[in-house]
Amino acid sequence: MEKKIFVLYGAGSKGKTTTLNLLFNQICRKYSEYLFYFERFEYRADFRAVFRKGNVVIGLYSSGDNEDEVSHNLYRLDAYQCDYVFGTSRTKGGSCVAVNRYAVLVHDSEDAIKWIDKQYADNEADELEINTEDSKELFSIFKKLFVAE
Repeated sequence: MEKKIFVLYGAGSKGKTTTLNLLFNQICRKYSEYLFYFERFEYRADFRAVFRKGNVVIGLYSSGDNEDEVSHNLYRLDAYQCDYVFGTSRTKGGSCVAVNRYAVLVHDSEDAIKWIDKQYADNEADELEINTEDSKELFSIFKKLFVAE
């Protein structure tokens, strides 16, 4: 089954939101004219965004710490009829349950999910480099999906 949901997952405070913000900035540098919807959460780094190019609609969300946040983000993006979603989740618990439930409900299978393991820096000095590497991996996937149509 084709992957439709790309989830960067990892422990809390390990750079998932930072990585999604880096991804969003990369996408905007290349495809800003296709930004259809954007919402930054008040006083936080978290956001939701939708890019639309022709028949391809891709949503992004950065807030994935618990089941309620993930569910809310996925269903808000679903209202924009996203073909693909990029987001975050913790390594276990409610946020993973929410992603799996959404995949089954919207795509009929958990096989629609590509879980991407968040890399961790050994020290604070390497965090930006690691987060940038992860965002480049996600951007590569985004580009293939967005440009393919």
